[in-house]
Amino acid sequence: MEFLNRPFHHISDVEMAVRLLVGVLLGFIIGFERQWRHRAAGLQTSGLVATGSALFALIGPSLTGQPDARIVANIVTGVGFLAGGVILKEGMSVSGLNTAATMWATAAIGALAGLGLFSEAFLGALVILALNFAVTPLVKAIDRRSGREEEQA
Repeated sequence: MEFLNRPFHHISDVEMAVRLLVGVLLGFIIGFERQWRHRAAGLQTSGLVATGSALFALIGPSLTGQPDARIVANIVTGVGFLAGGVILKEGMSVSGLNTAATMWATAAIGALAGLGLFSEAFLGALVILALNFAVTPLVKAIDRRSGREEEQA
């Protein structure tokens, strides 16, 4: 608890609010895609994952003015555990992998926003949306051609 004896050089409340709101907004945008396509981890879940990740990422800058890589590493682990709960296996069929991966990637977007890395967060969210929107028709076409049943994500 050595940090309690040092003066804090934390970010302002306005900066903290902006970082948090960007994380929430990007989480909602990703969640909108999931909700619209009737998939798990929709608006509420994606928003919460991004918000929680942003809040955890904000701990270091809020207290010391510096990001804490240990906290970010634990976000990866914690959300990975949470996302693992949506993966289901029934016989030879596995479902929920895309949802789990989307949750995990959404946590990264929230953490980036919490650290004030807005360009990276927006680019990451765009890539997630592009993968979930644009690649789906390709995956379906490949699955139809190979005779494989469509995964329920």
